[in-house]
Amino acid sequence: MDEYNIQKIEKEPTLKEKINKIYSVLGENKEKQKRKEEPKKLKLPRKARVGKLRKKKGYCGILFLNENKIIQGQKVKLEGGTYRTKDDNYHVTNGSELISWEGKFPILWQRHDKLNPSNILSKEGDNEVYGQNLIMLRMKKDLVKEKKKGGMSMLYIILLLVGGYFVIKMFFPSLFGG
Repeated sequence: MDEYNIQKIEKEPTLKEKINKIYSVLGENKEKQKRKEEPKKLKLPRKARVGKLRKKKGYCGILFLNENKIIQGQKVKLEGGTYRTKDDNYHVTNGSELISWEGKFPILWQRHDKLNPSNILSKEGDNEVYGQNLIMLRMKKDLVKEKKKGGMSMLYIILLLVGGYFVIKMFFPSLFGG
């Protein structure tokens, strides 16, 4: 019986060993938590990345902040300092708001309720009035383009149908009863 008690005592860890084991487990958990808490690198959305060829053509990436605080990336063409977002709103920039992401991609920060993009680097007040004339000109230009485009195609279709009718009537007069 004495042998059994001796073996039992030897197998049971001491209080100091138990505490050391608990500290080592807690220390490992803290290291894992520290690794998880490290900030991730902020990446530019793919839809807002403008390549070299498009950059030469005048395109720029827009980080568009919606009403529900969601950031969407868009590629838009800057024409005369104005651009049109996917929700058919016109905005204007004078170039001071343009920043370079990682030295490669030109981007603008645009809020949904503002006329001009936000200038993150400037500490001056925003001037929301400087581009209204440019936007009005751009809107008139877009209206004229769309009007001409649709009217000419309808004219071509009508002429093609009338011409086809006369050609068929000339070669096959019995088809139309004449």
